[in-house]
This record gives sequence, structure tokens and C-alpha cells, in this order.
Amino acid sequence: METDRDIISRLQYQLKEAEEERRKAAQYGLKLVESENLLQNRLDELQNEMVTITENFEQEKYTLQREVELKNRMLGSLNLECEALKQQQNVHLDALRRQLETLHGQEIKELKNKVEKLKSELDEALLSEKQLKHKVDHLKDVIASKSEELHIMSERVQETMSSEVLSLQLELLSLEQGKTDLEDKLYELQYSKEQLELGNSNLTNRVARLEEEKEEKEKDLISFCNSLEEAREMNRDLQVQLDHALQQAQDFPSQGNSLFAEVEDRRVEMERQLISMKVKYQLLQKQHNFTREQLQRVKLQMATLLRMKGSQGEHDQLERLQNMLQQKNGEIEELLMKVKQLEKSMKVSENSRELKPSNASEDAEFENGYYVDLLQMKLENSDKEKENLKNELSLQRMKALFESQRVLEMERKLFVTEKQLEACQSENINLRVLLDELKIKYEPEELTGQLISLKKDARHGFSDSFNISNSLCESSCLPFQNKELAKETKDDLKTTLQIKSMNVVPLPPIEQRGKKTVKIEEKDFDRTAINKKTGNDAGLLQATRLTSDPGLKIEENHLGATEDISKHKKKTKKNVYPITYVSSKQNLENQCTQQ
Repeated sequence: METDRDIISRLQYQLKEAEEERRKAAQYGLKLVESENLLQNRLDELQNEMVTITENFEQEKYTLQREVELKNRMLGSLNLECEALKQQQNVHLDALRRQLETLHGQEIKELKNKVEKLKSELDEALLSEKQLKHKVDHLKDVIASKSEELHIMSERVQETMSSEVLSLQLELLSLEQGKTDLEDKLYELQYSKEQLELGNSNLTNRVARLEEEKEEKEKDLISFCNSLEEAREMNRDLQVQLDHALQQAQDFPSQGNSLFAEVEDRRVEMERQLISMKVKYQLLQKQHNFTREQLQRVKLQMATLLRMKGSQGEHDQLERLQNMLQQKNGEIEELLMKVKQLEKSMKVSENSRELKPSNASEDAEFENGYYVDLLQMKLENSDKEKENLKNELSLQRMKALFESQRVLEMERKLFVTEKQLEACQSENINLRVLLDELKIKYEPEELTGQLISLKKDARHGFSDSFNISNSLCESSCLPFQNKELAKETKDDLKTTLQIKSMNVVPLPPIEQRGKKTVKIEEKDFDRTAINKKTGNDAGLLQATRLTSDPGLKIEENHLGATEDISKHKKKTKKNVYPITYVSSKQNLENQCTQQ
């Protein structure tokens, strides 16, 4: 009894310590949740402020861009006006240049004509001068010859001559005179020929000059015709534009100045909205990339933790089985001791029964046998009741052994399935991480399309997180022998549920103002997960050590647990249905509780 009291006191002390630790953990958890909520609210406020600031900056940027565009347009229009003025000035200068060129050409032509006329006159004067010189020379020669002849004639006249000789001399003189006349005519004809040749050359030069002038005039005429046609076409275009402008000015309903102003205002408004939506989209894209990286890290950490949990689970299972084996061996020894005690008690009872009739005969002699018979009947009734209770106790023991064997078999199956499930979960998480990385590499456009569908299905994300938490419940549903351990496991499941709920795609910050979710950082997650895992392992060890103690409650078999898990998909709380087992000790209190 003292050992049982010590055990009970020790267990009560451990229970109080566990309750204090749980209460402290709950207080710290509440503080962390409150701080997380405050930080989340602050983060939302900062995000909203950042969005408003970025929108204002973008709007200012847009207005400045519009002003710059207007200034650029004004500069462009001014440049066009300057270019138009330059073109007009160039056209005017070209016209003046052409006029000056034509005037200079005309003056040059007049001067050329004058020069040619002067050249022709000079040639004629030189020719006449040459002819006159030639005539003068010829006349000088004639005068010299005539003077010689006169001198000769005078000399001969002095001499006596015959009449025949005189006649012959006279004929000779007449012939010479005719010869000189013919020579004079010949010279005159030569002079006239030279003059005609000079006039002919002047005329040919004049004809060539006139032909050149004719060609130039034809070229000018062609250019004038082309410019005239261009001017006519320009006049036609201007006339068409003028008619169109007059028609638009007369058509008042088609002007629509107010409509165009409204359209422009709407366009500016839509552009501002587009800028704000672009800013929000960029912020949401950054948040999505950050959360995606964080989820990949969490998945990898969960895979490693599941592997560590599987390795630790094997060690815990071995320790638990060893403890159970030691407890069963102790129970067997206690049962052997009880069997020996029962044998001794049976021998003592037989001896007492043999002595009872002799004692009864003696008492009957003294007290008339009434009280002896009554006591004997009570003793027989108590013996019968004792035998019945022994039979029931043996039946309950057999049932308890059968149930314990069943529980062991189900625990083995459950352990095997848990190992397989943890391995599958770790492989699944690794494959998901690889799949996300491959999608990010090769299919970035499909991820943006999936975001829209995931935002639509974000309302159903919490039910998916509960399903994930149910799978974790199945992986961690080992038999607990104490209510406090069950509560601790519920707290652990809540933390895992919060971690799993992070796998759900988060809504934009504007839509998530009403919903507050708990987020866990990487370092804190590692520490808290490892600490909670060690706490769970310690709780499991305590549970395995307390399996064979009397009066404790454990869960039903694995079938009942799976049914509860299937019900948990519809409800958030898990109901534990305990079953009582009878220990190997013979206690009237235990027997009464079993009845």
C-alpha cells in the first residue's frame, strides 16, 4: 500500500508539473499569438501605407510624364512650325535666287550679244583697214610704175621715134591700163568675198546663240509648266480641305466637344486605376514569391522532421515494448505469488472446515446450536459468493489479456502503418518541392494562371488544411493512457494544423483584413517543433510506463480510432472513448468497478 501511495503521489506530482508546464506553454502561446496578431496588423498597416505611397508616387510620376509629354508635344509643334518657316524661307530664297539667276542670265546674254556685235564690227573694221592698206600699197605701186613710164616716155619723146613704135607703145599702155583695172576688180571681189565670209561667220555664231537661247527658254517653259501643275494640285488639296473644314464647321451635332472631354477624363481615370492595379499586382507577386519560398523551406523542414520522427519512433517503440515486457514479467511473478498464497489459504480453509463440525458439536451442547447453524450458513454463502467472484475475475482477466493482445497487435500494425505513412509523407513533400521548382523553371506562365484559380478556391483552403491535419492525426494516433497526455497531443496537433495551414495560398492583404492567421518563422519553427517533438516523445514514454498500472484508462482499438478520425473530418474536435482494463491484482474495489 505504501508503494502504491508513493506511486500515486509521484504521479500526482508529475501531473501537477505537467499541468503547470502546459499552463505556462498556453500562456506563452497566447502571448505569441497576440504578438503575432499585432505584428500582422502592423504589417497590414505598413503594407497599406506602402501601397498608398507607391500609388501616390506612381500618380505623380504619371502626371509628370503627362506634363513632359505635353511639353514634348509643344516642342514638337514648335519644331514643326520652325521647320515650316524654314521651308517657306527656303522656298522664298529659292525663288529670289531663281529671279536673280534669270536676271543675271539676261544681262549676261545682253552683254554677250553686245560683245559679239563689237567683235563683228571690229572684224569688219580690221578687214576694211586691211583692204584699204592693200589698196594704198597697190596705188603706190601703180603710181610708181606710172611715174617710171612717164619718165621713160618723156625720155623717148625726146628721142625720135617712129609712128609705129608710138602706136605700139600706146597699145601697150592701154593694155596695161586694162590689166590694172582687172586687178582692181579682182581685189574688190576678194575684198567683198572676205566681207561676206565674215558676215556669214557672224550669222552662224548668232544662229548658234539663238538656238542656245531657244533651248534655255524651252527648259524654263517646262519647269514653269511643272510648277504650275504642282500649284494646281496644291490648290485642289487646299480646296478639298477647306470644303471639309467648312462642312465640319456647319455640322454642329458631329462636333461632340463635351463627349470627347468625358472620354478623355475617363481615359485618364482608367490609366490611374491601371497604375494602382499594377502597383498592387507587383506587391502581390513579391508576396507570393516570398510565401512560395517560405513554403518550400517549411516543406523541406517537415520532411526532415518526419524522417527524424520515424527514427525516434522506432527507438520509442523499442523502449515501450521493453517496459511492457518488464511489466508483464512483474505481473507474472505477482500472479505466481498470489497462486501460492491462494494454495496456502485453500489448505487453511480445508483444515478449518474439518475442525468446524467438532467445534459445532461442542457449541451445540452449550448454546443449543442456533448461532452455530446461522454462522455456518453465512460462511457457506460467503464461500459461494467468493467462488463466483473468482470465476468472474478469471473471466475478466482472460478478457483483459485478450484485449491487451489485441491492442498489442493493433499497435504493431499501427506502428508499421505510421512508418509507411511518414515515409510516404516525406517522399510526397520532397516530390511537391521538386514539382514546384520544375514548374517555376519551365512553366512560369501557368503558375500565374493557377494563382487566379487558387484565389477563387481560397475559401475552401481551411477545409483542406483540416484534412491535412487529420492525416497528421492518423500519423500520430498512438494509444494514450492519460487525459493530460491526450490534451498535450491535441495542442501539438493544433500547432501542426497551423503549420499545415500555411500551405494554403494566402489571399491578398486587402482581402485578409478580417482574417488573422498565425505565421511561424523558420528558426522559431525549428525550435518549437523539436521541443514539442521531444515533449511528445517524453509523454509517450510516460504513457507506456503507465499502461499496466491499475485503474488507468486507455483508448479503444485502432478501428475505433479510424472511425473517430473519419468523424473528425466533419468536426473540429476529437472525441476519445476510453475503455477500462482490469489489472492482475485481486482488489475488491477493482472487482466492484468491473461489476
